Order: sequence, then C-alpha cells, then structure tokens
Amino acid sequence: MNDAVVWLTIFILSVFVGIEVISKVSSTLHTPLMS
Repeated sequence: MNDAVVWLTIFILSVFVGIEVISKVSSTLHTPLMS
C-alpha cells in the first residue's frame, strides 16, 4: 500500500469515530437539557 491509501484509510476511520463520539456526547448533553 502506498501512503495515499494509508492516509485515506486513517481519515475515513477517524471520521467514523468522530461521528460516533459526537452522537454519544450530544445525546448525553441533550438529555438533561430536554428534561
């Protein structure tokens, strides 16, 4: 594998992890605010 493929894979994985973390954090933050 060349560097471009490695960086692209890391970027895609970090995007998925970021979305997961943001959705979890936003849900935990919105729950006390909504109630």
